[in-house]
Amino acid sequence: MTYTSSLIEQIACFDADTIPQQVVEHTKLYILDALGCALGGYAIVPGKQIAAQAKQFESADCATLIGDGASVSLPFACWANSSMANLLDMDDVFAGTAHQANCLVPTALAIGESQNRSGIDVIRAIVLGFEVGSRIMMYCWPSPQKARTYFPSTWQVFDAVVVGAYLLRLEKEQIRHALGLAGMVAPIPIDMKKFVERPMGFSKNPFGWTTFTGVFWTLMARRGMAGAADILDGDAGFWAMMGSDRCDPDQLLTGLGSRYNILDTKYKPYPICTWGHTSVDAFADIMESEGIDAGQIASVRVKTVARAVDFLSSPEMKGLYDAQFSLPHAFSMVALKKKPGPEWMSEENMFGNRLARQIADRVTMEVDPLAEKVFDEEKGVAIPTEVTVTTRSGQVYTRQKKYSKGTANNPFTPEELKEKFRILASSVLTNQQIEDLQSSIANLDRMDCISDLVRLLKIPTG
Repeated sequence: MTYTSSLIEQIACFDADTIPQQVVEHTKLYILDALGCALGGYAIVPGKQIAAQAKQFESADCATLIGDGASVSLPFACWANSSMANLLDMDDVFAGTAHQANCLVPTALAIGESQNRSGIDVIRAIVLGFEVGSRIMMYCWPSPQKARTYFPSTWQVFDAVVVGAYLLRLEKEQIRHALGLAGMVAPIPIDMKKFVERPMGFSKNPFGWTTFTGVFWTLMARRGMAGAADILDGDAGFWAMMGSDRCDPDQLLTGLGSRYNILDTKYKPYPICTWGHTSVDAFADIMESEGIDAGQIASVRVKTVARAVDFLSSPEMKGLYDAQFSLPHAFSMVALKKKPGPEWMSEENMFGNRLARQIADRVTMEVDPLAEKVFDEEKGVAIPTEVTVTTRSGQVYTRQKKYSKGTANNPFTPEELKEKFRILASSVLTNQQIEDLQSSIANLDRMDCISDLVRLLKIPTG
């Protein structure tokens, strides 16, 4: 039996009733966090642009746009909601590189809505999608030399396929064809050096198109379209297509059904690439514990992993995507006590705040070879950093961090995640809507129809 066939067997025979209640409860928070990110994304200009474009596509099989509330073609609803969930770059991370919730949650809600599935069905689909997707990720984890082209928008087509296969009740051969079809046309990864060139554009958010690809070809497989037979196998398997230089097929089934990777999700406290989070944590710790005022900062020096230095060191910004890949800007927002979320992306804070600009210009970064070694050894879970702040009076403060806030090693409490949701959702929803949403998600495993939740995701009118 091929590795692809073995994985399909596990997907088709997955016993969802055995998912531990701990995993169910965690997944509710996972959904809450993803929806908060999507609502926060809808609050900014690109979110409205995405919704407007999606409303150009209608069909008999529709799903709801988060925030806007309009019903549009199912694949385009998944595209739009997935795109909005990543707009602020505050969505979840797995193994230091993968954002899966922006695909899994919108896909499960949209297909669940179209199929009148229950809340527990949606939860189970998300869990299964995460477990399979994360293992495909680890199966094609590249060497450090090749990691620059390793991007989750390529392999996450399989997240959408697995969620769709579960909620659409596909047979084994249909699953095989869905995996083969989506894998054949998955978005090709781009060298990160090109990806972060200023000014950055919407190309930093390919996740919606990844989601669309997985959903579209799953629907085609449901109609009988044939795809590649064993997309994950052989020298020309998916691992090679996505730009990796090695693969470990045994990772595809390791712990599937017994060990739940979703419990290792990292939740992001800041709207910036995850490779800078430990540095922001260390800087925030210095500023708060030492009582340093923003105007007192003379310099900030950071020693951390190479990818953070390569991709996050520029203070230059021409738009919100640049800000999401600028550690100097993040430091300035922390120093000025701005709330992480849309506030960090406001025109005033990006371009009109003179002190923010001065702080950003005082940040320097360099590579720590030891940090790089630890990052690779722990598959991106650890992102070691050392941050040193020097004040105008000559005082020097240094902090070291290995695991950022939100990782399983340094987790959010449920209440902290709920507060993050409240901050993001308050950009577009009333306090009552926020309370209703939180209550509904808390009881999602007892909800008869997921549409009852989806109806709460529309902004108030009038």
